[in-house]
Amino acid sequence: MGCCFENTLHYSSPAHGDWGVVRVGMLAPESFQLFVCPFACGRHGAIGAIKQGFKDRLAYLYISQSDIISGYDDQIFEAVEQLLCNLYPCPKVFFIFVSCLDDLIGTDHEALVETLSGRFPNIHFRVCHMNPISLDSELPPPVSIQNNLYSLLETLGEQDAGINSIGNLVAISPESELHYFLKLLGVKKLRHISKYQTFLDYQEMACSRGNLVLSPAGLQAAQQMQERLGTPYLFEPVSYSIEAIEKAYSRIARFLRSEEEIYLDFSREKDQAVKAIQSAREKIGNIPIIVDASAVMLPFGLARALLEYGFTVARVEAQKCIPIDRENMEWLSANHPEVDVQQPQHHQAVLFDRRLKDSVAIGIDGAYLAGSRYVVDLFGDEGMFGFYGICKLMARLEQAVEAPADLEQLINGYGLVV
Repeated sequence: MGCCFENTLHYSSPAHGDWGVVRVGMLAPESFQLFVCPFACGRHGAIGAIKQGFKDRLAYLYISQSDIISGYDDQIFEAVEQLLCNLYPCPKVFFIFVSCLDDLIGTDHEALVETLSGRFPNIHFRVCHMNPISLDSELPPPVSIQNNLYSLLETLGEQDAGINSIGNLVAISPESELHYFLKLLGVKKLRHISKYQTFLDYQEMACSRGNLVLSPAGLQAAQQMQERLGTPYLFEPVSYSIEAIEKAYSRIARFLRSEEEIYLDFSREKDQAVKAIQSAREKIGNIPIIVDASAVMLPFGLARALLEYGFTVARVEAQKCIPIDRENMEWLSANHPEVDVQQPQHHQAVLFDRRLKDSVAIGIDGAYLAGSRYVVDLFGDEGMFGFYGICKLMARLEQAVEAPADLEQLINGYGLVV
């Protein structure tokens, strides 16, 4: 299994888009963002904001070389004040994004937030970091923005019978059996940040009895909510393995009903998943599959599941292997060394010397690099969970091979990173 995981100059393909930290921040209801950065840093995000419909909720304060030398704390305060005096309706949340160079300059963010909060006491201010060089740190941008989102929740009273899903950027589909299963366990509602239109309604998530963390990016936020609000959490990343899904549901049952013995019967859902796998396998045959890390949180886990189901997996596109997926990567290496592993942001990716046109790619980034004829348009396990996730993925695989994709059209619809 070819794999380098080399830390080198990064290539960013035009397919590398959709969810960036600014778009994630837009999940906060009634929020506005000010991006403080040099001109070059802002162009890409500004165009992306227009394409993704965020133009009216995002502003830019461009700083010059002299500002970098002398500091720009006062400029940030003046820009925020000017915006808030002209925005209508006035936002309830104000995110101030700073770029990489701010970490080197040492802007006093705490003093800035304290001053702004005193000037505008009805607004919640947060400083967010758009710092790609911190991706390998304990607090990369995808994690820090989640922390900022859920730090806005405040204790309103006693916990109720609701559960939050944390970390996932799109709410779990109402078609997933997870909702029915949770109701059997006494959960009245599965809450997600995207379902709230007002900041006041969003506070309802602070009353939930627990957090179901579906993505590693939400772990720190859940840990902080446990410390701050007393909300326990369970980490259950999305999986496409039947065995892993059964174990996950057992853990969720123990998490919610630790003192009760609960019988779980997923025979119908499991049977549907098995039939969906068989149908997709017959439809796809030996067409090689590419699994892209932009499509799913555990690309090596998905590749393993597909191989165990009898599919042909040719490649995994992943910039790195996160710890919870390492066991699956090692399994691939031991059992299927023919599976190629490529870094989509490696500088040599620009050579496009590993084309695999007669393939079906799960994820647009991998499809672009391979020039795949067939594409499953999926990002970050959107809406997926449980046996429903397997059935949905298999249906999308079948749909993909029925109609060759127009990559240019898909990329244009994907949008740029914001």
